[in-house]
Amino acid sequence: MEKNTVKKKRHSPLRWFLTAAGALLLLIALLALGFTVFTRIMRDDSLSDIRGVNLGSWLVLERWMTPEVFEGTDAADEYTLARAIPAEDYAARIEKHRSTFITEEDFAFLADQDVNLVRIPIPYYIFGDRTDEPYIACIDELDRAFDWAEKYGMQILIDMHMVPGSQNGFDNGGISGVCVWAQHPEEVDYVLDVLERLAVRYGERPGLFGIQPLNEPLVSSQEWEDMDVMERYPPVDKELAEQSAPLSMDFLKSYYLKAYDRLRPLLPDDKWIVYHDAFQMWSWLTFMNDGEYQGVAFDTHVYLFNVESVGLKSPFWHRAFVWGNGLLMEALQTRFPVICGEWSLFNNYSYEVDDSGELSDYYSDIAQYQLETWEKKGAGSIYWNYRLGDGQTGKNMEAWDFRKCVESGWLDFRKPSEG
Repeated sequence: MEKNTVKKKRHSPLRWFLTAAGALLLLIALLALGFTVFTRIMRDDSLSDIRGVNLGSWLVLERWMTPEVFEGTDAADEYTLARAIPAEDYAARIEKHRSTFITEEDFAFLADQDVNLVRIPIPYYIFGDRTDEPYIACIDELDRAFDWAEKYGMQILIDMHMVPGSQNGFDNGGISGVCVWAQHPEEVDYVLDVLERLAVRYGERPGLFGIQPLNEPLVSSQEWEDMDVMERYPPVDKELAEQSAPLSMDFLKSYYLKAYDRLRPLLPDDKWIVYHDAFQMWSWLTFMNDGEYQGVAFDTHVYLFNVESVGLKSPFWHRAFVWGNGLLMEALQTRFPVICGEWSLFNNYSYEVDDSGELSDYYSDIAQYQLETWEKKGAGSIYWNYRLGDGQTGKNMEAWDFRKCVESGWLDFRKPSEG
């Protein structure tokens, strides 16, 4: 009798690969589903529906935005402008700029677009008590902004945008190519004192949304190198540049805690303390972990041209980049409300689009996608910027200008009326 034999079935390598790939995709899908369920359950919804606009280069100058204020000079930033021309000339330029760049009419326009918040960058010298420096106080302008905001039903996020010696070396820190603020404890304390004075002055105003203790701090040597600070922002003071270094994360977290301890007792419960994520959203998931901290939100800045810096320049990659940042926001939103505090339509891809209709369709699409992402994944967003100065006439620069984007039909902040 012949013995029955069973032949062992052999699988082809392709079949094994397809099976493994399918299992991996299933695992990824399950993890994604779990992440989605977890973030929805844990989501902090104590803050939502922010549709805001920044009033940049009004009280803290940025040359690329308002070149007309720097006309006839080689000054790269406010630090050098204030020292490059006679004091009376500087004062005249500043007074003219501040009185015309933002007016009550602008607040009326923003309110008509359903904007409910304006973020106002301010300098450390806002009270005008740095008598050894040439800067001019701007507290009166901020007072007027509060009057206008309250008249038109909006709120203000006060943003400490410029500190002595800078927190990042960017031109928006007031002095290009220099970052020494954190090395001087007395200057750190000075900024904390200014924040306290602002909390006392505006804490009970209905127009105050909150206070942001620091804009775009740059931490870690890797970030310093990746952003190529010294190349992008050539140092205007060689001696200070030699002492420059990025902040450490330990310093920044300590500063944020000090700011909380000094501001929270002075602010009503419904006012927020807003921290910038230092371009590292993932670093704050365990921050303030003991549950004693209230009224804290985070701010992240997402610009389309950041993904283009690694060669991914197309509408597909723009959407993917926004989606990826939305996931990060969703994760951090399990701990704190997260606002996309700066975003815009500007990108380098737009320079390659010659057809105005195609460009308009692209801007409208990516604008809506960003608005929806920041609201679904976070607490909302704040557009950068309300306007550019009359001296900025570069091609496609209008994508930075909220008002022009609205007037061009690319951007619509108005929410559909119910019923």
